[in-house]
Amino acid sequence: VKSNVGSILGTFKNEPDLCASCAIRHSGLCSALSSEEITCLNAIASRRKLDIGETYIFEGDTDTSFSNVTEGVAKLVRGAEDGRSQIVGLLFPSDFIGGALGKPDKPQSPYSIEAVSELEICSFPKHKFEGLLHDFPSLEMKLLNRTISELQVAREWMVLLGRMTAEERVATFLLHVAEKMKNVSCKGQTSFDLPLSRADIADYIGLTLETVSRQMSRLKRDGIIQIAGTKHITFVDEDRLRGRADF
Repeated sequence: VKSNVGSILGTFKNEPDLCASCAIRHSGLCSALSSEEITCLNAIASRRKLDIGETYIFEGDTDTSFSNVTEGVAKLVRGAEDGRSQIVGLLFPSDFIGGALGKPDKPQSPYSIEAVSELEICSFPKHKFEGLLHDFPSLEMKLLNRTISELQVAREWMVLLGRMTAEERVATFLLHVAEKMKNVSCKGQTSFDLPLSRADIADYIGLTLETVSRQMSRLKRDGIIQIAGTKHITFVDEDRLRGRADF
């Protein structure tokens, strides 16, 4: 891939500085870049906002860009031949979206990406982004490390679905979401809104809706979590929750 840093810097003067106000500037792929490199990345970036329930890309569609989630949460959905669908992953702020590098210019998406909250996506054209990877080894290394990390998470999720009890699955899911959301209340307790409905949680961790509700109620009854409304969770005793998850 030929270097295009010069042309990018030459056109940057008229572009808005999307990166300066980005909420994931210091946690996403961009955190590996210098000011000059950020300037180049900003010059090829575009933002898109999606409402709850809106689809960013459909399974099987052509996707010629790479993207970062900058705000909100999305779910990855895979369809089956019999018409059923399965949630196969969640995307949180700083998570990366895109097919393998070096594939054809028009790869097909293996799943749909749907907003489960108000969502903002920062996208980069595939050929321009690959040019920056060639010019900025630190960005390429950051992407490689993130890919390895995501592979490890996927393997751990296979263990969750294959070996864990219902209680362990629910507790592990709550801890996983808390880690990704990183929201702490004024009391020093981890507190957040669940990004999924209980039906979607059940689909994601391979349980029935009734089982998820029963396990959540049990954690609440045992004084491990608090539940406000249907979605707001507060960890009362995170150590005990980790014990229930075997985390």
